[in-house]
Amino acid sequence: MPDAAPLTVLIVDDDADMRLYLCGCVRRFGRWPLQILEAADGMEALLLVRTMPVDLVISDVVMPRLDGAALCRMLKADVALAAVPFVLISGEATDVLPDAGADAFLTKPFNTEQMAAVLRPLLPALPTTPPMRLL
Repeated sequence: MPDAAPLTVLIVDDDADMRLYLCGCVRRFGRWPLQILEAADGMEALLLVRTMPVDLVISDVVMPRLDGAALCRMLKADVALAAVPFVLISGEATDVLPDAGADAFLTKPFNTEQMAAVLRPLLPALPTTPPMRLL
C-alpha cells in the first residue's frame, strides 16, 4: 500500500500517558500509512478536526474544557464531519454515552485486542490478522 494516503487518527485524552498508550495500540494494528494527531482536550481536538482531514477519532470522555461526549455530539452534528468514525473511551459505565452518538465505546481497562475488535468494523482497511500484544 505504498501509494495509499495515510490513515489519520486523532487521539484525544487529557492524560499524556493514556495518549501514548492509545498511539501504541493504534500503531500495532498493522502496517499501513498512518498519521496520528493528538489533542489534550475536546477544544484542541475540535480545532484540529476542523483544519485537517481525519479518518477516525478516539476520545476519552472526561476531559477539561470540552468533554468527549460533547465533542462527539458536535462532530456528528456537522454535516462535513458526521461520517468520521468516533470511539469514546471511559473509565466508568455511564448512561450519557449512547446519547453522544459515538460509533463505538471502550471501557477502561482494555487491551489491544479489545481495541482492535472495536475499530475493525469502523475501518475496513484494517488488517484481519490479530494485533501484536503490548509488552
